Amino acid sequence: MRPIYDCHAHATELDLKKSIGMLDVMSSIGVERAALLALTYKSTVSNLYLLDLKRRYGRIKLSVFGMINNRDMYKDIPFETQARAIMELGCDGIKMMYNPIARKALGYGVDDERYEKMFSYLEENGIPVIMHVNDPESYWVVRDLTPTEIARDWGYFKEGFLSKEEIYDETFRMLDRHPRLKVVLAHFYFLSRDIDEATRVMETYPEVCFDLTPGWEMYVGFSEKPEEWRTFFKKYSDRILFGTDSADDKRFNAEINLLVRMALERDGEFLMPCYRECTVTGLGLDGETLDKIYYKNYERLFGNINEVNLPLMREYAERVLSDMKKLKGTSSEGDILWLRDFLGK
Repeated sequence: MRPIYDCHAHATELDLKKSIGMLDVMSSIGVERAALLALTYKSTVSNLYLLDLKRRYGRIKLSVFGMINNRDMYKDIPFETQARAIMELGCDGIKMMYNPIARKALGYGVDDERYEKMFSYLEENGIPVIMHVNDPESYWVVRDLTPTEIARDWGYFKEGFLSKEEIYDETFRMLDRHPRLKVVLAHFYFLSRDIDEATRVMETYPEVCFDLTPGWEMYVGFSEKPEEWRTFFKKYSDRILFGTDSADDKRFNAEINLLVRMALERDGEFLMPCYRECTVTGLGLDGETLDKIYYKNYERLFGNINEVNLPLMREYAERVLSDMKKLKGTSSEGDILWLRDFLGK
């Protein structure tokens, strides 16, 4: 059984038992290395929590992709300063979220000048970035929204949202200015139904990689042109990474892993093991291509694991706890409880 390195997983619950449970499931099905991606818009202490998990957990070699704070009390600190601090704490790369909801909330694009020094720093130092840009194209289709979609602010045809093309164009402008940036575009850049555009991105931006983190619609898209996609995967096998979006608030992490593996290895139709009951077609990739996707590309891009700087973590945690106490009525109780536990207070 070949090694599996998962470049895209989350632990957001600030619950060590849940996070370890997720990682144990991943380990039990063959995952040997994994990247945990912070989400600071869900928790201000996300970077610290993942770093603490990284130093505690031993069954999987963990990397942590920290996230700048661009929506909370630290949003005015220069992003390049934040990125340097994240790396000094012991993170291994940077995670960015630029789906339409984030783009709407921020009011500026990833090509905004406030990111320029940060991207230059990351580019010059070869620090990898995993970036979620856009969402499935079906989210722009005009329709009556379900209560769940309304609650999550889905339905990007509504006023205030940019088009999918506008958000892509912002990303391309950033990539044009930073051609050596080591960037992994998550969820296959939501291009599984547009092989021509996926090819254009690969040819235009030679440092760009895609990950295979589902979105269920990704594998439906591949199934529409399996022979063409098989050729694509072989041609760009050095630039595609295994990823699952496993998370400590999901109960079907094993099934997500199975879906991605079946889609890559099966030759023919199969019933998706999670998300939706529908039949998709596997790509039936050869062993050399699978080795690159499953672990060799991860090893090349994310190879070294930085050591967690525990004294600096504690210093940072003390400062965050103090700042949160000053924001009466707006601080996250869960964040404060975790900080106190981490600091032994």
